Amino acid sequence: MGWMRCLGLACLAVVVAGCGLGDGTGTLTGQLYLRGCTHDYDYGVLGAPADYDMHPSYFVANPVNALASSRPLHPVNKLSLRVQPSGNRADETDLLYINVGDDSQVAAALNVPIDVGAASNVRATLTLNSTCPDAEVEPVLAGTITWQSFGSATAVDGIQFGDRLAATFAFNVVDLRQIAIGGLGGVPIAPVAQGQISGSFDFVVRQGKAAQSF
Repeated sequence: MGWMRCLGLACLAVVVAGCGLGDGTGTLTGQLYLRGCTHDYDYGVLGAPADYDMHPSYFVANPVNALASSRPLHPVNKLSLRVQPSGNRADETDLLYINVGDDSQVAAALNVPIDVGAASNVRATLTLNSTCPDAEVEPVLAGTITWQSFGSATAVDGIQFGDRLAATFAFNVVDLRQIAIGGLGGVPIAPVAQGQISGSFDFVVRQGKAAQSF
């Protein structure tokens, strides 16, 4: 009986450990071109991007909700989340960063593709601080994201700790600098970032210093 009790405790420890900060499931693959990836080489070639697989294993979110005590007339709750291959600091790892300007718009459109771009409610960037630390630009992502789960967010109550976030996405990699001012001030006429990525994430929002600054 003693060994069975120990086995039960060990199983409980594994379950608890599997529900910690950063735990979740997801994928992120595609083809990328980034000029000046390192001092020695580019990642891929313009017109022929190279395969990329992040192998994400670390997922965190930072909800910023309007204070109930202030009772704003038009509360706006925000959310940012990171998908990373590891729990290293953001400036030391590859990461997909997604920012939601207004939670309520997402909560009202579950299972519907939502536009993502430079001027949309949901914005995204891909930063390869580990793979391409010397890349000339931080690519902007443009495409769609489809949320299967967005916690219990409403116009009043935003994302809370313990809420589940799950989505699939498909993005084009865009050199916004080249589009805006290509050919001016030394900015190349041709894009220095190009490609496509797609994937998914599914995790529960946990509180911790690695995810939130509070």
